[in-house]
Amino acid sequence: MNDSNKSIPSFKIIQIIYGSLILGVIIMFKMFGFSNFTINIESIDYIMPLVFIGILLLSKYLFNTKMSQIKGSDSLFEKITKYQRANIMRGAPLEAFAIFAIFKGDIVFIIVTILIMLLYFPSKRKFEAKLPLTMQEKARLKEM
Repeated sequence: MNDSNKSIPSFKIIQIIYGSLILGVIIMFKMFGFSNFTINIESIDYIMPLVFIGILLLSKYLFNTKMSQIKGSDSLFEKITKYQRANIMRGAPLEAFAIFAIFKGDIVFIIVTILIMLLYFPSKRKFEAKLPLTMQEKARLKEM
């Protein structure tokens, strides 16, 4: 489908949605961090690193799976929409783990997860680097 038939969503929308995932973790930490809601199960302490690694791998897998669905023949609108979905799929498991770490009271995993989420923050530069874009699409992307 031709892009002229659809308005191209602002790239800022992707950043706002992904930023809200990060902000959600920060707000939850501010509200519940180290409060009476903390879960104190010592056996979880031993598996937290394994769960964290599993979440990182799941996050990467979901992102790569969604990104592989983007074709060079897709319109810019479709590419941006699929990129948006891929970023949400990457951020959601990380957000869930960070919220679990908040209730567990593990500041190290909270901070590391937030930092990783910030490293994954979507940008036009990352979008261009990950996807095959035509010169016309690159020009339209710069206009956004």
